[in-house]
Amino acid sequence: MANRLIDVHAHFLTDTYRKAMSGAGVKTIDGFPVPAWDVSKALDDMDSNGIETAVLSISAPGIEFVPSSASRALARTVNEEQAGFIADYPRRFGGLALLPLPDIDGALQELEYALDTLKLDGAVLFSNISGIYLGDKRLDPLFAELHRRKTAVFVHPVAPPRFDIASLGFPAPALEFPFETARMMMNMIASGTVRRYPEVRMIVAHGGGAVSVLAPRISRNLVRFGQLNPALTAEEVSAAFSWFYYDMAAVPHSNAIDAVLTLAPATRLLFGSDHPFILQNVISEGIQFILSSNKINEATRARLCNENARELFPRLNRID
Repeated sequence: MANRLIDVHAHFLTDTYRKAMSGAGVKTIDGFPVPAWDVSKALDDMDSNGIETAVLSISAPGIEFVPSSASRALARTVNEEQAGFIADYPRRFGGLALLPLPDIDGALQELEYALDTLKLDGAVLFSNISGIYLGDKRLDPLFAELHRRKTAVFVHPVAPPRFDIASLGFPAPALEFPFETARMMMNMIASGTVRRYPEVRMIVAHGGGAVSVLAPRISRNLVRFGQLNPALTAEEVSAAFSWFYYDMAAVPHSNAIDAVLTLAPATRLLFGSDHPFILQNVISEGIQFILSSNKINEATRARLCNENARELFPRLNRID
């Protein structure tokens, strides 16, 4: 089982992307250090942890730090570089397209190129783009296309609008990211985006962040204060939570596993490492927890480790 892991939450940083960050004055990810990354080290780390395939994506800060005039070119270059990694190591890497949002026309063009020409495996989005959350109707044209294509979409949290590291003294990933994922999911359900575009196959990071423990509270408030017509019901909200896929990065420990297993069915669980942002020993400990915990039965373990990912990313089935 260990050497059949498919990692859906693995990041990469190319020289092109780093130079764009540097040029924009981005030295940290809202206080979190930017890690080193290269193909050789990524493969070594995968081998040491028994990870067969890593589905790569750009992490926070996404692309919003880039001026709109340069975002299309950066997304294109990063996606072509990513496609090169896959071409060199088709068994070891998959890839999710970076889109130049909030430029909708540019995002639609890049999605088409990335999926049809580069043959990437899906797309990466972020919990908000310059303060625009994913349930915003301005993003409907993109979601309509993702729905039409039944695209696998990985959503990574970024800092919420007006985040100030000085307020608590810790980087955004320490606390804000789990709540940012919860805000995004609540917004997706409240806006009716989940209702309108059910064929999008959306993966949320870190076990859904704070949603795993706040789901009943969120549900009550969505039903009580929601503005949809017809109105949301508790049953629809519960089904919406089960609609999302949940990667297990930052989840494999006794404080969190029960909440995630209660929220998400076995068919919606995926392995994620958060490499290279998470220390290697933490990744290894998480894998051992997944492989040995008596809280996870064998059928769920098999689905979590690779079976669900193979269903989401069919290209991986064609390279065995």
